[in-house]
Amino acid sequence: MGWNFYNSNGEALVQHAESEATKAEMEAETASPIFVPPDLVKNSPGVAKAWFSIAADGSLESPDYGIASIGDTGTGQRDINFTTAFSSTVYAMPGLQVAPAAVTGTYLEIAGRTTADTDLSCRDASNLAKDIASVHAIFGDQ
Repeated sequence: MGWNFYNSNGEALVQHAESEATKAEMEAETASPIFVPPDLVKNSPGVAKAWFSIAADGSLESPDYGIASIGDTGTGQRDINFTTAFSSTVYAMPGLQVAPAAVTGTYLEIAGRTTADTDLSCRDASNLAKDIASVHAIFGDQ
């Protein structure tokens, strides 16, 4: 048994089957008469796969999503471990840079990344390691 979507004139726009979207269909953003259950929304390309907040002392602040643990490996050094590995090392952490540019204040950079984790380096304007609080979201394919 399916169901219909209607417009304001009462015309049926889409007959909706009772089939569920697959992970591949979500990633491909396939337009078809299927439904997306709540547990698959995370597979959409525009949805963050992980997000977290780090306190200045390097501890993980709750709540978080998609993060197994955060290691404080030294002043200004954080090792972020994901609950689910990404399919490649091509994932985005908006607001971070891969190498320092001309900076005028405190900044964060990605010091290294694998599919299972990423290392962050926190620096001040003099390029000295510094512990700071920060909030992050990660987008990519898992």
